[in-house]
Amino acid sequence: MSYRVKLPVLLGIISFLFFLIHFLFAEFTFTHWQNPKGENTLNFNLVGIYSSFLLALCISFIVYYFLGFLYQYILHIIFHIQDSENEIPRDIRNLSRNSDEYKIYKSVMFTLLQGEEGLGEEQFENKFDWKTNQASSVNKQIPDIKIPNITGFDVAVFPSVMRYAGADYIRIVKAKDGLFGIIAGHMEPGILESSEKVFIHGIVSSFGDGLFSTEELLEKLKFALHQFAFLKLKLSSFVIQNKDDKMSFLHYMDMPIFQFSDHGIQVIEGSGDDHWYPNHKHPISMADGIEVGDYLVWASDRALSQFGLTSFEIMEEFVDYLLDLKPSSSRQMLLAIAKKMSILGRERNLTNPMEKLSILVVRRNK
Repeated sequence: MSYRVKLPVLLGIISFLFFLIHFLFAEFTFTHWQNPKGENTLNFNLVGIYSSFLLALCISFIVYYFLGFLYQYILHIIFHIQDSENEIPRDIRNLSRNSDEYKIYKSVMFTLLQGEEGLGEEQFENKFDWKTNQASSVNKQIPDIKIPNITGFDVAVFPSVMRYAGADYIRIVKAKDGLFGIIAGHMEPGILESSEKVFIHGIVSSFGDGLFSTEELLEKLKFALHQFAFLKLKLSSFVIQNKDDKMSFLHYMDMPIFQFSDHGIQVIEGSGDDHWYPNHKHPISMADGIEVGDYLVWASDRALSQFGLTSFEIMEEFVDYLLDLKPSSSRQMLLAIAKKMSILGRERNLTNPMEKLSILVVRRNK
């Protein structure tokens, strides 16, 4: 007889015995506790209530211990599932496939594996929403952006938090002789991109604060990135020294670096590659003429796909607009760019044109 039959029969017999005892006890008290006049000396209503309560308490204890036994049995099954090297442990494998123990084991194993692999994918409207949610969960491992106070430079970034999976990774680090900056990401958000941003954050965080020179930081980053095969990685990393007007950089994006000065807008191109190739040598480029009061602007490649423009067309949109504004800080420059981007978005009927953009602005003060 299987446990599925044994347990109900056992509980039925125990319940029958308890109620039989209750009936006999009530009959005994009714028969023997009367005076010669036939009047009851006990309140039989109270006797029934007290005895019913006592028997119900006994049944509750039995059910409590039975559930404890069942709980320990399920824990035993889960322990076997998690710690056994084989799919099914030997003591379960030897059971008959029709036995209740074997069926319970398979049912629990299926439930656990389904919970691990599915994790509610059907709770989302489509697979893209589920992947975006998972990417955001990975992205939350990166803390909010904190811009260090670096003498001679004024820095502003958008967005200031890294929790949104569609934002590129941005970080500014203080070096011994200047600043180190990086913006990195992909054109489309996803779990892989968020994982790579967490990895890059670990690399940059290991540089410390003012421990290395600008050139050392750029070389360390390049060496670390070559240890992994990052495919389609959009990367722009740069260093600027305090006392020099030159900028050393690795720029692998479609969008160039824009330099705003009193003379107009200059475009600083990279090596010509639109993304980081794992097998390339990636030589470090250099630009000079970074004068006091100049702004350097990095915009995410997502701006190109978001607005349907080329980098030259975007530059044309900003030439007269920014030169007329003449911002006095990197924050004012960033707000002016964001305002212009919002206008371009409304012209293209975009509901949230800044949603997929990442912007980095650096102003040299001295």
